[in-house]
Amino acid sequence: MPAFMNEITHRARRCPVACALKILLLLLFASALNIAIFYKNAMSIYAYIGFMALIGYVAIVAISTDINCRLKLNEDDRLTH
Repeated sequence: MPAFMNEITHRARRCPVACALKILLLLLFASALNIAIFYKNAMSIYAYIGFMALIGYVAIVAISTDINCRLKLNEDDRLTH
């Protein structure tokens, strides 16, 4: 297996929550792009804005989780690890 795949599997074993959040974020972004391109007239603008807000929330949580499943809330949290 390539070194990149070994690193990904090692990170997934260390923190499956952070890995699952990143995968969920990619899937949600791909589905939002699919809706925007192919189903733009079938979905209301308010439902799409709500869906984008959900994606934004998942993105914030996924970015704020560290590799070891800890939330980085402020500068002190980043410096102590």
